[in-house]
Amino acid sequence: LLYKPIDRVTRSTLVLHDLLKHTPADHPDYPLLQDALRISQNFLSSINEDIDPRRTAVTTPKGEVS
Repeated sequence: LLYKPIDRVTRSTLVLHDLLKHTPADHPDYPLLQDALRISQNFLSSINEDIDPRRTAVTTPKGEVS
């Protein structure tokens, strides 16, 4: 359940990416879609940066017993 909101942002980012790919560059919404995609990707990157140190601190190498 904790990953559900992050999963939603991930799916929205993919939708924004596809929408941007099919939107003409001269469309008035194109720059807004670029901004939305950039914000979404930055958010996901910051989440990943916060999670990675915790993940490596919690996991143990194979064969080691804690």
